[in-house]
Amino acid sequence: MDKQLLAHMANRYGTPLYAYDGSMMEAQYNKLKNHLPEGFEVFYSVKSNPLLGICQYLRQLGSRIEVASLGELHIAFQAGFDADDIIFTSPGKTREELEYAVRQRIYCINVESVEEADRIDEIARSLGQIVRIAIRINPSFNISGAGMKMTGVPTQFGIDQEHVGEAIQAIQSLSHVDLAGIHIFTGTQILDAGNMVANMEAIIGLFLELTENYSIRPDFLDLGGGFGVPYFAGEVPLDMNKLREGLAEVWTTYKDQLNGVRIGVESGRFLLAESGVFLTKVLYTKECKGSKYLVCDGGSNQHASSAFLGRYVRNNFPMYLLGKEGDAREEVNVVGSLCTPTDVMGQKVSLPPAEPGDILVIDKSGAYGLTHSPVLFLGHALPAEVLHVDGAFHVLRERGKPEDLLRGQHPLQLESHLQGV
Repeated sequence: MDKQLLAHMANRYGTPLYAYDGSMMEAQYNKLKNHLPEGFEVFYSVKSNPLLGICQYLRQLGSRIEVASLGELHIAFQAGFDADDIIFTSPGKTREELEYAVRQRIYCINVESVEEADRIDEIARSLGQIVRIAIRINPSFNISGAGMKMTGVPTQFGIDQEHVGEAIQAIQSLSHVDLAGIHIFTGTQILDAGNMVANMEAIIGLFLELTENYSIRPDFLDLGGGFGVPYFAGEVPLDMNKLREGLAEVWTTYKDQLNGVRIGVESGRFLLAESGVFLTKVLYTKECKGSKYLVCDGGSNQHASSAFLGRYVRNNFPMYLLGKEGDAREEVNVVGSLCTPTDVMGQKVSLPPAEPGDILVIDKSGAYGLTHSPVLFLGHALPAEVLHVDGAFHVLRERGKPEDLLRGQHPLQLESHLQGV
């Protein structure tokens, strides 16, 4: 977004602040959709950013939706998605979640085990319904290129390919589920278009192999996603032209065999990461044992991804200071206000000299931001989240208040006990 616009938003809505650019969101959605074969559908992965307003906006752009919890399912319906455009994926769905999904007749539940299919069958039988499910498979192939692998390795996701035959046979014996699809998600943050194409071709090949070997006729194929975004030095954007050409060739080969099959891909990071930034104000600058620190009002409790919490190897998100230009640079550590040494959003970052009151921008923060973070730690109020689109500002989440921390809590009543001591 324009730097003057960001300065205006920081002044108007305060910091810390998540600011989103609707035009970039639209451009990313259209870029992905237009580089896929005709008829492929995009399912927005709500986990990347479950803001109601963003879900509504993506629905208006034409996206379908993929949810992973009861809460996300409620958001999907509140955002106006039709049940026929919702799929549900999670390795640990509760009975409450499954009952709600079945009652709402969503398009497909991606099951991770035969036991889950049994539970759905039991629920469906009690409600007199037939429920569409897709088997999530952990394939034997493991095509390189994913920043985080989710198949081809030991994982909680899906049914191992070598056991899928017996799983299909067990599910076919169930009376109230319809084995309607196959789902494979090989990994996330893939930046090599050749790997992406090879992944999808391998998934299609396995889909066709299973339909032939087990005489099943699924009409839904979820190819997963993993479309990556470059964050760090040395990374390059996913070559969308190469992706389009490669997928077009694959589609030419298999489209006749896939006639009548609904094909979906999932995306969250690609659609949103570059559509949002995190704005935080410098509160103090200080030096400690030869290192310089910028202490900010936003930290890892509100942007855990930038602090690489839970990662063994860290790197720095792209960041800059609003209104600070010139060649003069210094090496600084960007930290928040938490009482923990892990609250480091930028380590040894080269920035112009900063002073209290400056606004620091952490770029590519539209996905896996606030709701990916330990927001209750130290009880700081939630930042506001604001979307700018068509020249207008839309507050998607109002700034939190200190008393929000007490919401849902109950005071301990010990008076009568203490009086009796």
